Amino acid sequence: MVSLISMKSYKVYIDSAAWICEANLVGTSRIYQYMIENGHEIIKNPLEADFIVINSCGLTKMRRDLSINFFKEYHSQKKEKAKIIMFGCLVKIDKEKINSLDLTPIDFYEENKFDEIFYNKTKFENIHPNCDIRIKEELLQGKDLFQSSRIIPFILSGLFFPFSKKMRLNYQNMINSFTYYNKNFVEIACGCTGNCSYCMIKKARGNIHSRQIKDIISDVEKLYYTSKNLFLVADDCGSFGLDIETNFFNLMYEINKRFPDLIIDLNYLNPYWLEKYSNEYIKLFKDVKINLASIPVQSGSNKILKKMNRRYNINKVIEVVDKLKKVSPKTITYSHFLIAFPGENTIDFFKTLYCAMHFDLPIALIYSEHENSLSSKLGNHKSTLTIALRYFLFLLFINLTISYKLLTYPKE
Repeated sequence: MVSLISMKSYKVYIDSAAWICEANLVGTSRIYQYMIENGHEIIKNPLEADFIVINSCGLTKMRRDLSINFFKEYHSQKKEKAKIIMFGCLVKIDKEKINSLDLTPIDFYEENKFDEIFYNKTKFENIHPNCDIRIKEELLQGKDLFQSSRIIPFILSGLFFPFSKKMRLNYQNMINSFTYYNKNFVEIACGCTGNCSYCMIKKARGNIHSRQIKDIISDVEKLYYTSKNLFLVADDCGSFGLDIETNFFNLMYEINKRFPDLIIDLNYLNPYWLEKYSNEYIKLFKDVKINLASIPVQSGSNKILKKMNRRYNINKVIEVVDKLKKVSPKTITYSHFLIAFPGENTIDFFKTLYCAMHFDLPIALIYSEHENSLSSKLGNHKSTLTIALRYFLFLLFINLTISYKLLTYPKE
């Protein structure tokens, strides 16, 4: 039944606590498209809005606090009768806190609540999860999401840019590959099959839920003529299809068959799948144009990976990553590393440094404890001094590593 307050046109302001998260970007784009489809106006000034929609994030304490601070800021500024809606991960992760705020919470499985307020023509379930270049630029206007990533891993190499044209060109290529430059985004799945001890995504988004390949192809076809760069978005690309009797390889080869000149980015490819299907992935990287592969190994120590509930042998994963680079040398391999995880000793840390050498763009993330995570119950948490020292050493090391890679990166 349609709400009594529907069939109206509202002024809607949209913001996100995690634009740098591709799934969050696609989710926010979906809200944007939904509002436009139903005749509502997207505005740039929250003071004039009838509704303020915040796409939240609960991945880390920093993102959780940012989501709450967004609410507090907008709540203090909004018109008297304006309403705030909070969507996304934090709604499910920290339900008690969100329910105590003066807002309407909507999690990933309550999307029909949007229809109770805004439905005029198109229901939310009929809005496909994608983000084209035009919508991306509209949503991100005036925002530099990757400012620190453009600078911090390249501080040392940047000193040589005035003297090396090759380093400058390779730097620009890497930045364009890593950032959202000239890309369309299509979500292929949400949720995952893992149960990492530090991660709250499973609580927010549940088990793997894959889209049908024909629906993904339809989205790619619609966006194809605006860009030949496609970013496939999932919480774990490698687990795609496990719930619908297909697999990630079938999807990739079908996309490549239909659009052979398409250049593809992959986000969050769990190393577990690289180890399990190593030959298949090596063949895939040889056959398909893959521009960027995000492979979040998190640690170079098998002991720490066990504490993280990450189910792979890091030494075998490194072997596969090296082989992927041999068959597809232009692919940018990108990885996250959680620094100062509970129980990490000096040897574990140096194993992580060694592992980082095998990636083109290793990024350090400081372990952030969530009180509801399994890792919060682990002992041997690190002191502030230890965290700061290891973070500094990691940044210094990856600056040296990236400088070398910029000098030796293969020619076009």
